[in-house]
Amino acid sequence: MRFSAITIITLIGTAFAGKLPAGAPCKQDGSMGVCESNLCVQTPSQAQGVCK
Repeated sequence: MRFSAITIITLIGTAFAGKLPAGAPCKQDGSMGVCESNLCVQTPSQAQGVCK
């Protein structure tokens, strides 16, 4: 049981650590992930932006 919990936590951490590719939806605050280029273009009128 302990091994399963550690494995699940590791997999979830890896999923969140992955960077978003160019063209993927993003938010400037990073709540949807971080772009590979670290550039998320989002205007104030948009709910989400796009990784460049």
